[in-house]
Amino acid sequence: MDCSFISRDDLQRMFEKLDKNQDGLVTLDELHWILEKLGWPEHTPDELELIVGKQSLDIDDFLRFYNDAVLDSKGTKKNTDEAIARAFSVFDVNGDGYISAEELRDVLGRLGFEEEARAWDCGRMIRVHDKNLDGFVDFEEFKNMILHV
Repeated sequence: MDCSFISRDDLQRMFEKLDKNQDGLVTLDELHWILEKLGWPEHTPDELELIVGKQSLDIDDFLRFYNDAVLDSKGTKKNTDEAIARAFSVFDVNGDGYISAEELRDVLGRLGFEEEARAWDCGRMIRVHDKNLDGFVDFEEFKNMILHV
């Protein structure tokens, strides 16, 4: 699995946090909840079932869904750019065109990584990808990070 800008370990932790009863499955209601938290509420649980073809996802299904939803399985440049823009807008909480360390910390918290967001140095994470050294990650820097350019 590619998993691009969120590591497989982070996705595994997200999956485990979503899996409330710890049965190794995430229900479509739980998946819908995280999509709403990410600002992507366009699919109901019933529509998600039509997309994924089942009532719940194991970790491999979850990773596949993530890759398809975020990275766009069609692979066309237009669709990939749209998916990246949508992902960027999740992290650009205030809509100013930049991702700050505070916004990154906020999104990590919304994703259920409150403890990790406090422990991780979000400023350092931003600096790693901040190529123009302005203290923020802009769309092009975000896109380069995702595409590993």
